[in-house]
Amino acid sequence: MGTLFTVFLIFGIIATLLFAAGYIRGTSIALGSYADERIEVDDSGDIDHFWISAAFAVVAATLVIGLAGIIPAFIYVGPALCIFTAAANGIAFFLEKSPSK
Repeated sequence: MGTLFTVFLIFGIIATLLFAAGYIRGTSIALGSYADERIEVDDSGDIDHFWISAAFAVVAATLVIGLAGIIPAFIYVGPALCIFTAAANGIAFFLEKSPSK
Protein backbone atom coordinates (compact mmCIF):
# COMPACT_ATOMS: atom_id res chain seq x y z
CA MET A 1 0.00 0.00 0.00
CA GLY A 2 1.18 3.44 -0.81
CA THR A 3 1.31 6.27 1.69
CA LEU A 4 -1.41 8.25 -0.04
CA PHE A 5 -3.72 5.24 -0.10
CA THR A 6 -3.14 4.68 3.62
CA VAL A 7 -3.88 8.34 4.42
CA PHE A 8 -7.11 8.29 2.39
CA LEU A 9 -8.09 4.98 3.99
CA ILE A 10 -7.55 6.27 7.53
CA PHE A 11 -9.43 9.53 6.88
CA GLY A 12 -12.19 7.58 5.13
CA ILE A 13 -12.60 5.27 8.13
CA ILE A 14 -12.69 8.24 10.52
CA ALA A 15 -15.26 10.04 8.33
CA THR A 16 -17.36 6.89 8.09
CA LEU A 17 -17.36 6.42 11.86
CA LEU A 18 -18.24 10.09 12.43
CA PHE A 19 -21.07 9.95 9.94
CA ALA A 20 -22.45 6.65 11.26
CA ALA A 21 -22.34 7.84 14.88
CA GLY A 22 -23.99 11.14 13.96
CA TYR A 23 -26.62 9.44 11.83
CA ILE A 24 -27.50 7.03 14.64
CA ARG A 25 -27.76 9.96 17.06
CA GLY A 26 -29.93 12.00 14.68
CA THR A 27 -32.19 9.06 13.89
CA SER A 28 -32.70 8.16 17.53
CA ILE A 29 -33.55 11.77 18.41
CA ALA A 30 -35.97 12.01 15.46
CA LEU A 31 -37.70 8.74 16.33
CA GLY A 32 -37.86 9.66 20.01
CA SER A 33 -39.45 13.02 19.33
CA TYR A 34 -41.73 12.01 16.45
CA ALA A 35 -44.92 11.54 18.46
CA ASP A 36 -44.14 14.14 21.13
CA GLU A 37 -46.68 16.91 20.64
CA ARG A 38 -44.91 19.21 23.10
CA ILE A 39 -42.13 19.83 20.60
CA GLU A 40 -42.67 22.73 18.25
CA VAL A 41 -41.42 22.18 14.72
CA ASP A 42 -40.22 25.13 12.67
CA ASP A 43 -41.16 24.33 9.08
CA SER A 44 -40.71 27.87 7.84
CA GLY A 45 -38.60 26.65 4.93
CA ASP A 46 -36.07 29.45 5.33
CA ILE A 47 -33.47 28.25 2.84
CA ASP A 48 -32.62 31.60 1.31
CA HIS A 49 -29.19 31.71 2.95
CA PHE A 50 -28.17 28.29 1.52
CA TRP A 51 -28.11 29.26 -2.15
CA ILE A 52 -24.64 30.82 -1.88
CA SER A 53 -23.21 27.59 -0.42
CA ALA A 54 -24.95 25.51 -3.08
CA ALA A 55 -23.66 27.75 -5.88
CA PHE A 56 -20.14 27.57 -4.46
CA ALA A 57 -20.33 23.77 -4.29
CA VAL A 58 -21.42 23.55 -7.93
CA VAL A 59 -18.65 25.87 -9.11
CA ALA A 60 -16.03 24.07 -6.99
CA ALA A 61 -17.12 20.66 -8.29
CA THR A 62 -16.99 21.92 -11.86
CA LEU A 63 -13.48 23.30 -11.35
CA VAL A 64 -12.23 20.12 -9.69
CA ILE A 65 -13.62 17.91 -12.44
CA GLY A 66 -12.24 20.19 -15.15
CA LEU A 67 -8.82 20.55 -13.54
CA ALA A 68 -8.52 16.79 -13.05
CA GLY A 69 -8.25 16.53 -16.82
CA ILE A 70 -5.53 19.17 -16.97
CA ILE A 71 -3.56 18.67 -13.75
CA PRO A 72 -3.44 15.00 -12.73
CA ALA A 73 -2.95 15.84 -9.03
CA PHE A 74 -6.54 17.13 -8.93
CA ILE A 75 -7.77 13.54 -9.25
CA TYR A 76 -7.26 13.32 -5.47
CA VAL A 77 -9.30 16.42 -4.64
CA GLY A 78 -12.66 14.80 -5.45
CA PRO A 79 -12.27 11.88 -3.03
CA ALA A 80 -10.84 14.23 -0.40
CA LEU A 81 -13.91 16.47 -0.70
CA CYS A 82 -16.19 13.43 -0.39
CA ILE A 83 -14.42 12.31 2.77
CA PHE A 84 -14.57 15.84 4.20
CA THR A 85 -18.28 16.12 3.36
CA ALA A 86 -19.11 12.83 5.08
CA ALA A 87 -17.19 13.89 8.20
CA ALA A 88 -18.83 17.34 8.22
CA ASN A 89 -22.31 15.80 7.91
CA GLY A 90 -21.58 13.48 10.82
CA ILE A 91 -20.35 16.35 12.95
CA ALA A 92 -23.45 18.38 12.04
CA PHE A 93 -25.64 15.72 13.68
CA PHE A 94 -23.77 16.31 16.94
CA LEU A 95 -23.94 20.10 16.68
CA GLU A 96 -27.68 20.10 16.16
CA LYS A 97 -29.59 20.86 19.32
CA SER A 98 -31.91 18.21 20.69
CA PRO A 99 -35.54 19.28 20.78
CA SER A 100 -36.43 20.76 24.15
CA LYS A 101 -39.34 19.17 25.88
